[in-house]
Amino acid sequence: MHEAIELFGGPVELLGCRHVPASQPVGGVVICSSGPLDAAVDTGRGARLGRRLARGGVAVQRFHHLGAPARVGGRTQLCFASLVDDARQAVDLLRDRCGVEHLGLVGARLGALVAARVAHSLDGAPLALWEPVVDPRRVVEQAAKARFVQQRSGLGAVGGGAPQFDVFDTPLGAELSDGTRIGGLLDEMGDRPRPVLVAQTGHGDELCPDYDMLVARCRARHLTVDAA
Repeated sequence: MHEAIELFGGPVELLGCRHVPASQPVGGVVICSSGPLDAAVDTGRGARLGRRLARGGVAVQRFHHLGAPARVGGRTQLCFASLVDDARQAVDLLRDRCGVEHLGLVGARLGALVAARVAHSLDGAPLALWEPVVDPRRVVEQAAKARFVQQRSGLGAVGGGAPQFDVFDTPLGAELSDGTRIGGLLDEMGDRPRPVLVAQTGHGDELCPDYDMLVARCRARHLTVDAA
């Protein structure tokens, strides 16, 4: 396999990293991370996943917001629609560069909501949900806790290190709180037939209640679902 790095997209440029098999790819996967919310975690995990898939014959496209998370606060218009548009541009880039027709999506945490929205335009595209956000309001709750801890500990103050990304500084925070602009994960997925994988890591051998219910509701919609 080999890797290619390039800037793409607009109006805000994205940094793309592509993992390409040595032979003609049998298909392609676009990884939708949590964007600036978990950039430090997603970069390493996404890279390892991309390389494993490429060695198995699948071309993989990852993408990052330039400067995330330190500078992304300057992107005042960061919203759910822009995250979805970024992912769609990544899909187009992978198709253009590798000529793949069969595509799947991996969505990690908040990226699961993005991947589910993008999947609407890809008939039958497999969807892997990695530690997915089931309810958007949970992101806001976690962000509020992180802000409280940051303020209490003095992080981001002079001598306290660089400030962390704060979702409340963007329109995305209001959208996540609203409940009408971004649906729950099942709503974003819709009921069009496609294979779905729900992957949970770090919480023991059993699915947590939220994911267990997600799997059950997907099956009630006659979606083909596996859980790991």
